[in-house]
Amino acid sequence: MDNRDALQPLTRRRVLTTLAGGSAGALVASAGLGCGNASHAATPPPSTPDEALEALRAGNRRFVDHTPAVRSTEEIEHIWTEIAVGQAPFATILCCADSRLAPEIIFDQFLGDVFVVREAGNIADSPTNLGSLEYAQAVLGSKLLLVLGHTSCGAVRAAFENAAPGGNIDAIIAAIRPGIAGASDLDDATRRNVGAVQQRIREQSPLLREAESTGKMRIVGGLYTIRTGEVAFLE
Repeated sequence: MDNRDALQPLTRRRVLTTLAGGSAGALVASAGLGCGNASHAATPPPSTPDEALEALRAGNRRFVDHTPAVRSTEEIEHIWTEIAVGQAPFATILCCADSRLAPEIIFDQFLGDVFVVREAGNIADSPTNLGSLEYAQAVLGSKLLLVLGHTSCGAVRAAFENAAPGGNIDAIIAAIRPGIAGASDLDDATRRNVGAVQQRIREQSPLLREAESTGKMRIVGGLYTIRTGEVAFLE
C-alpha cells in the first residue's frame, strides 16, 4: 500500500473491505474504535422490559470498565441494510441536552438500539416531547423508558437557585422548579427532578401509563455521574 492509499478516508466500502481482508486490527486501531468484548450483533434484542433494563445496565458496565463491544462487519453493514428501512429500538431514553451526555456511548449501544429524546433538564413538559416518547412505544415497540438525570445539570441548578436567565430558558426552569421543592442540595434536586418527570409522564400520557400498567413497558429513572461514567438506576 503506498502513501496515497494510507490517506484515503475511511469510507463504508473501505471499512468493510479492509475488515473482510484480514486487516481488522490495523483498521480498528486507525479508526480509534479500540477493543473490548466480542460483538453483540448475534445477541437477540431484549424482548421484555426487564431484559431491556438489564441490557442498559450491562452496556453501562462495559462503558465504565472501558470494554465496549467490538462491532463486526456484519453489524456495521446492518446500518445500511435493515436499519435503513426501519427501526425497532428496545429502549427509549429521555435525557438532558447537555453536550456531555451521549446515551448510545454511555450505554454502549449501536445505531437503532435506543430511541433518544433530549431536552434541557430531561423534562417532558410539552405535547411534542411527550408525543415523541409515545411514538417510541406505540409505533416502534420500545419496552423501556428511562428518564436520565445527570450530575452538574445547569438547568436543575438554575431551578434550585431560583435563577432567572430570561428568554425561553425561564420556561425550562419553571417546569423543573415544582418537582424539586424542598430539595436539600443540588444532588437531591437532581434526583427529585428525575422522579417528578417520571410522574409527569404517567399523569400526562394515558398511552404510556396504560403501556406500563399492562406490562408492555417500564418507566424507570437513572442518574448519570459525569465524573465516573456510571449510571445509578432508580427503580
